[in-house]
Amino acid sequence: MTSSAALPAPRSGLLGSWDRLVGPGMPRDENLLVIGSGIFGAVFAAWALAAQGASIWLIILGMIIALDVIGGAVCNVTETTKRWYHRPGMPIAQQASFVALHVLHISIVAWAFRGEGFDVPYALTLSACLLIAMASVLATPRRLKLPVAIIFYLVAIGLVLCWLGATPGLEWFVPVLFTKLMIGHLVP
Repeated sequence: MTSSAALPAPRSGLLGSWDRLVGPGMPRDENLLVIGSGIFGAVFAAWALAAQGASIWLIILGMIIALDVIGGAVCNVTETTKRWYHRPGMPIAQQASFVALHVLHISIVAWAFRGEGFDVPYALTLSACLLIAMASVLATPRRLKLPVAIIFYLVAIGLVLCWLGATPGLEWFVPVLFTKLMIGHLVP
């Protein structure tokens, strides 16, 4: 990992917003991978949801979730993004709030894609798993962060496969979300 002294400052304006999200100085090849995977994910989600007979509004919502989660999973494992989010002086609260924000994604899936009404067991179980995983990885010494993140990744997949059930058209959601956050965002 490159030292923080080598980090360029974020640009101004809209490009600066992108820099603060993915890390300043992201090279073109990483940008292409991040944007391309997000677009591919959105198209894939649209196809999968359309095959399930979803409404146009659910297809659009699924595309937005896929763009963020799939593109974000690729983004969070790039050198530039790892360097940015694990630079010296990065507050642990900022890393935690980024992960905690994704409880919203789980809630949206529980509300819009899991049948009639709000799937409370799905939302509560996966949100609790995500937050416990986050706290555990953040509290773990650096050399053990990846194994602990993998444990919680496997727990989340096990919960979906053995108890909660996959979400039709969004079967990829939980594994990719936990890849994005546990393995991508929280592991240096």
